[in-house]
Amino acid sequence: MSEKTDLEKEIENLSHEDLCEITLSTLRRLLASDPLLSDLPADVTIEEVNSQIAVAQGQSITVQILRSSDTPLNVVIPQGCCTVRDLKKAIQRAFELKQQRSRSRSKISWIYIWKTYYLQHDSVVMRDDQELVSAYGVVNKAQIRFVKRLRKSDRGRLVLLVLLDILCVVSCVEYPWYEQISRQELLTSNCDALGLTTTLTSSSVAQLDHILVDHNHKLLYCYVPKVACTNWKRVMMVLTGRYNTTDLVQIPASLVHANGSLPKLSQLNENEVMQCLNNYTRFIVVRHPFERLLSAYRNKLEDHYPSAKYFQARIGRYIVKKYRSKPSQKSLALGDDVSFREFVQYLISEGMNKETVNEHWQPIYDMCHPCAINYTFIAKYERLVEDAEMLLNMIQAPYILFPQSRPSSTYKKLRMYFSQLSLHEMDKLYHLYKVDFKLFGYDLEDILGYDIG
Repeated sequence: MSEKTDLEKEIENLSHEDLCEITLSTLRRLLASDPLLSDLPADVTIEEVNSQIAVAQGQSITVQILRSSDTPLNVVIPQGCCTVRDLKKAIQRAFELKQQRSRSRSKISWIYIWKTYYLQHDSVVMRDDQELVSAYGVVNKAQIRFVKRLRKSDRGRLVLLVLLDILCVVSCVEYPWYEQISRQELLTSNCDALGLTTTLTSSSVAQLDHILVDHNHKLLYCYVPKVACTNWKRVMMVLTGRYNTTDLVQIPASLVHANGSLPKLSQLNENEVMQCLNNYTRFIVVRHPFERLLSAYRNKLEDHYPSAKYFQARIGRYIVKKYRSKPSQKSLALGDDVSFREFVQYLISEGMNKETVNEHWQPIYDMCHPCAINYTFIAKYERLVEDAEMLLNMIQAPYILFPQSRPSSTYKKLRMYFSQLSLHEMDKLYHLYKVDFKLFGYDLEDILGYDIG
């Protein structure tokens, strides 16, 4: 009896954290020793344990959800009485658990997904949510994939797609929203790895002047110069009702970039800011940091368009004077012949000062605060039109055709311009943009043939 009392006293002296750790440790040992449950994660839920027992007793089955290049996701559903709608709910729940375990901050719009995709088993598309999955031939270990719903205008492509699929010329598993999850999880994990994960404070609200607001569609857009921001601002002007047109290129660039053309998050009070950040769709468009930098240099310092004269007069003349030995009087007067290497030397020495840096080459991290703001959607310049269509569908925007601009030649010129730099200069420049490289999944393979760590 006294032994039991001593044990009870010892337990009473344990902290809540100690009790949780003992419980988890015991649960891990039980799971590891049970052949039925040994494959379950250590932080298993009661729901998952019951599902696994139901599978062993033949009351449920496991189906595999194919995930492009990622490993299949196992989903447990009831045997015999599961409808397509039930399967969709089970898939959503499985993804939610996966995201919780990976501490992912990404948000999946399931309304958008089920509006855009069907589920498919073998060659049979599950079109009826009320139908039993068994009617579509789904059995234990069946593989399920997503297939895009075809609009009427797309149906003429169906025969070609089926033929290509049969011949294995194209991947039959093409889910752009999986790519979204991957981008957001990469961002989250690298924010943690670099020690940059933080939260917004009242003092940092004033720094959100790059985030534009569309209250009509509950949308926040952090614009990044040299990453299609002119066209995205045109989209925002239509969404906010500030301009009425079906042809976005009719909106003058001078108008979209004018002060006051679009509402900014920084103009709201702190409570309004937090309400928008918590409830609105938040998106950003990113680009290879060095491609964006080169685009800024060519557009603002190398070109001879009228719009470049301002930068050449203010920044070009300064760079020529300070970073060129024996400059000509013409170069000192005009500043219109700055070399790329001189521009990089200026950036490395002083041009990235946070108080004076120009937004056209300021790192995205400093403008959009991606480790503090949970961006719902990360678009990439390389998939500009496809990502634009996906986002506009997701927020249920009116029909807007994102402008099909001519392909940029900047990427093809990267090696030519960056070959002007020494490895030391390349390394210094890389470290100025290191955070952007890491957070958004870019590297230097195409420029150097290898990456910098």
